[in-house]
Amino acid sequence: MSLEIAITSEANNGKRISIAGSLDSNTAPELQQNIDAEINDSVDTTIIDFKELDFLSSAGLRVIFKTKKIMDNSGGKFLLVNLQPQIKKVFEIIKALDGMSVFKDQDEMDEYLTAMQDKVKDGE
Repeated sequence: MSLEIAITSEANNGKRISIAGSLDSNTAPELQQNIDAEINDSVDTTIIDFKELDFLSSAGLRVIFKTKKIMDNSGGKFLLVNLQPQIKKVFEIIKALDGMSVFKDQDEMDEYLTAMQDKVKDGE
């Protein structure tokens, strides 16, 4: 199975990485190349959207965790959204969801992002 990758700009120097299909040892290098080209110290928030992802292997997990490390090192936010049940199960199995911001859908994530931005505006 193939992987479709779309990287779009979000508000406040953010990037959304939407992935569809299968993220496995065959497709992970392509995703890594796209991320390397788009995600750097100038990106404040990286969102990985799993809405259309059907399968996730350990090779895919490595790309995701490498991206999280980039964001952690630059002080940025790393968000996961729209995890399908089978994808969420992979993260649960390896106990990787602790300490990650995971949202059930776009609305929940938008509420979180709005609250965080309001805090910054209010000087908190």
